[in-house]
Amino acid sequence: MRMSTFTAALRPWFIAPLVVMPLLFTSSAEAAVSLTQDANAEQVASMADAKNGLPRYGSWLFNGGFSQYSFSATNPDYRITQGDKLLVQVWGGIDYQAEVTVDPQGNIFIPKVGPIKVMGISNNQLNKVILNSVKRVYKSNVEVYASLMSSQTVKVFLSGMVSQPGLYEGQSADSVLRFIDQAGGIRNDIGSYRNIQVKRGNKLLQNIDLYQFLQFGTMPALQLQDGDVIFIGPKQGEISIEGKVGFQGLYELKPSGNQANPLKPILDAVVADEQATHITIVAAELDNSPELDNSPELDNSPELDKTHSKGPIKGGNRQVNALQYSINQAGNIQVSPGAIVKVSAQLRANSISIDLIGEHNSAQEMVLPWGASLQDLLSNTEFTRLSNQGAVQLFRQSVADRQYDMLQASLSNLEQSVLTTRSNTKEAAELRLAEGEVILKWIEKARQVKPKGQVLLSADSDLSQIILQQGDTIVIPAKRNLVIIHGEVMFPTAIAYSNEMNAEDFIAKAGGANRDIDDMNILVMKPNGSFITANEVLTKESIIEPGDEIFVLSKPDEKSMQFAKDITQIIFQIAMSAAVVLSI
Repeated sequence: MRMSTFTAALRPWFIAPLVVMPLLFTSSAEAAVSLTQDANAEQVASMADAKNGLPRYGSWLFNGGFSQYSFSATNPDYRITQGDKLLVQVWGGIDYQAEVTVDPQGNIFIPKVGPIKVMGISNNQLNKVILNSVKRVYKSNVEVYASLMSSQTVKVFLSGMVSQPGLYEGQSADSVLRFIDQAGGIRNDIGSYRNIQVKRGNKLLQNIDLYQFLQFGTMPALQLQDGDVIFIGPKQGEISIEGKVGFQGLYELKPSGNQANPLKPILDAVVADEQATHITIVAAELDNSPELDNSPELDNSPELDKTHSKGPIKGGNRQVNALQYSINQAGNIQVSPGAIVKVSAQLRANSISIDLIGEHNSAQEMVLPWGASLQDLLSNTEFTRLSNQGAVQLFRQSVADRQYDMLQASLSNLEQSVLTTRSNTKEAAELRLAEGEVILKWIEKARQVKPKGQVLLSADSDLSQIILQQGDTIVIPAKRNLVIIHGEVMFPTAIAYSNEMNAEDFIAKAGGANRDIDDMNILVMKPNGSFITANEVLTKESIIEPGDEIFVLSKPDEKSMQFAKDITQIIFQIAMSAAVVLSI
């Protein structure tokens, strides 16, 4: 039984149990062990290969956005340090105004007052401290205004798994992000976003986890000094995230040795889709059991409802476990480095909605049980006397997507042929160049065509076997006594049907073809969307019926245009998939 495209889209994807087939005609357990070891080795290797080339969570952080600007140091909690520049103004009993620099002892000097200790004073307390010091000399009639103009310029070492280790300059109030950005960011292959150490005098000053900054905007306040070291440690372990999440790729685990990390905060960070229902975890583990056990193990932990599929490798070998949980149990799940976490939406629709447009008296959107057929829908449709029940049309997005892919492939092949064709003479090369420019412009226009995705229904189609899919559109055409002429005619128009007129007569009524009709391709689209070629039967009245549409397509000259045959095929392809005439 074939499954429809929509069914396949909603089908619960899963990790198949990792089963190793028994070795046939083998009399020894050693042969079975060898076989299962090889199979699991391939599974573990494939898990490692799957991670190559995946983006890392946080890899977008260092793209120059931090290195361009230095911090202005106006933070009220900033603490004054040596090298900072202050603007000090004193008036009243003494007049003084100057830009002063905090000396290595942490002082500033005001004439007739003396040195004032300001190192370690917070920016919002600076004015008060200087005023109190001045008033020890001038008891009254004195006012002070002091402000921080700029923080100290410092040089900081960048070391470890950073792209460009070295000595970098900035302000003491600058974030470590600016210095890391100046050094080209963290190495994506081996650097850690979660193990960043700031050292002063070979002592750990601060440990920084950039995932806290990415996820919560948390960054510890830190004032750097000359000679400080920002050390980027190696990453400790990662897991791979894929499926119904906002970010798919590698997520670095918090450094914790070989201990597992809780899964819930990770899913919150990568933003699990609101429709996600299940989590599948694939992990390679070391089994130290001495015996060979070919029976699957089941974990009957009462708090978790999970499917556990285990390979049969024992005795200190690597084995692959696949476990599936409900996403509601994420708070109880732990993950270890190397695991693959797949988030899925294992939903099955109980009903589908179908757009029903055209000539009928039923609802424009009909809800049907899952698995309903086109016959079921039409049986519940209230037709009118104008409904053309013999020309029902079915449009499906998956068919449109396939038609689009096929059209793009045809255009790419034509484009490749045009660009790689060689000419034997200069004159031929000039001719091909001019021809190629025309064709490439036409290809660009053709790429914009959107196929309609029609599923053609013949008169003898068994509509009860056509299972509807979510998003299908059904069109009930109206009976019309008109014939429409499209394409390369003088006046594209609609003409009243006459059973005494043939295709050539209708084309003549539209002003005739733009070129000799023998140099045109004539297609006739029937009310149900099917096409027939009318080149050889233009003079037969029985070919044209009420509601038909005649497409008059240009036929590129095969004698003068090298790719005329390919272009003709694509023109037909476009006309039949999108009902559009695209002449060259």
